[in-house]
Amino acid sequence: MVMWFRTYDEPRDLWQHFEGDEEGRVLRQVDLRGDDGTPVVAASLEEVLRLQERADIPTMSRYEQRYGLVSEGRTMGWEEALRADAISAEEFERVWLDARRTLGTTPPPPETGR
Repeated sequence: MVMWFRTYDEPRDLWQHFEGDEEGRVLRQVDLRGDDGTPVVAASLEEVLRLQERADIPTMSRYEQRYGLVSEGRTMGWEEALRADAISAEEFERVWLDARRTLGTTPPPPETGR
């Protein structure tokens, strides 16, 4: 069973939106800056694992610089987090698509070491 929720990371002033599975893994994550809602992370575990399988370090590095990485911890106990709320799949998807569109239009940093 997939679940969707958001929490607020006060020290970093981030709204974090999560899609998690029944085992508590983060499948997709979107972090939005609290002051202006600018996306800073829009990462997918499936994409990250696929890139790691290929052992393509330059591509993985570009992905991480553009989209960030999903949190490694489990999502168990999220309900107790600051300002935590369950959200709908539709709301998560809207936030995800907006963040990917925004981060996807930002060119990744230039490659080095070619």
